[in-house]
Amino acid sequence: MKCLNNIKRTQLPNDIVMNYIKVYQSIGTNQENHNILNDDYETIVMQTIKNDIYYFAKIFQIDISNRRFKSLVFKDVKPKNKNEQLIKNLKNVFHKIHDDISTFQLLTNEIQDLMQFLYTDIIPKKNCQFRKLKNESPLTSLLHETFTNARDVLEKTVKLLNDHLENESYEASYLIVNFYIDFLHIKPFYDKNEEIGLLVLYILLLSNGYEVYEYVSFMKYIYTQRDVFNQVVLQSSFNYSEGLAQVLPLHRFLLKGANESYQTLRYLVRDYEFDKHLNKTNNIENTILKFEDVFSKEDLRQKHPFVSDSTINRTLRRLRDEGAIRPIGKGRSAKWMRLTKPKKKQFKFEQLDLKI
Repeated sequence: MKCLNNIKRTQLPNDIVMNYIKVYQSIGTNQENHNILNDDYETIVMQTIKNDIYYFAKIFQIDISNRRFKSLVFKDVKPKNKNEQLIKNLKNVFHKIHDDISTFQLLTNEIQDLMQFLYTDIIPKKNCQFRKLKNESPLTSLLHETFTNARDVLEKTVKLLNDHLENESYEASYLIVNFYIDFLHIKPFYDKNEEIGLLVLYILLLSNGYEVYEYVSFMKYIYTQRDVFNQVVLQSSFNYSEGLAQVLPLHRFLLKGANESYQTLRYLVRDYEFDKHLNKTNNIENTILKFEDVFSKEDLRQKHPFVSDSTINRTLRRLRDEGAIRPIGKGRSAKWMRLTKPKKKQFKFEQLDLKI
């Protein structure tokens, strides 16, 4: 809890303030974005959840094939091993996060429940429990309180965070970053503290205005920038034991990610509004005609994330019957071959005759 205890000491530089301005301009569009995307909100969130599960598994190197991953996420198949059970647990966790985010309040019990829900029967039972601290533990707070259990340290840290958030003493993401670094150093559990810490960081951002992560995968951003992320976490932890940690590198990283994610969301909203004015079947056909010779249904889903599978299947059957495409193989891994080439539009350019 040394970061939150010493939060008054850090001065925020101008570049952080400018990033606040940018990100809060985007946060101000949260309700407008929700209104525009409302008809397909559940579909979009489902896609985000799928990406978050997938990239969380990649970040922490959960060994599972793409085929089994898809089966576990999209179908109610029975897990065959602990890694597959963990993917099923993650699926349920991310769904619960999005279902309950509007009423979420961070509590120590919530963090413990998250740990036990994810990792019970995955890791030894003892490792899901709060750590006991030795008398010589460095986790003695600046309030001169000596703790014997990591739960007590976490309880104090959670209360301090909630008090600051309620009083609006500091900008929310700045408080959240300080809490995250504290969490990593408290190491409340015997195992899986980095995994739980990242999930708590994600939940806190999502529940404090950063609603962009309903539509754009937070875990994908962390995975694609994982080397930078690990570096800024390390930099933000320097001199932690002396109570002199500087969390600004991580704070800059997260603000940059939020601004980039909101830019992605702006493109998504733009394309969504454009697609609403088009016939969905014709739009899919147009995409197929622009593909290379061979393509898959997954290629179409990536291009049209808001179109239902039934619409995609109906368009594929029609084009097959018309002789425009034909299937290659059978089952979920089947691909399609385009048999007709897109017609090139002929443009006639004429010089303007301007007589003034």
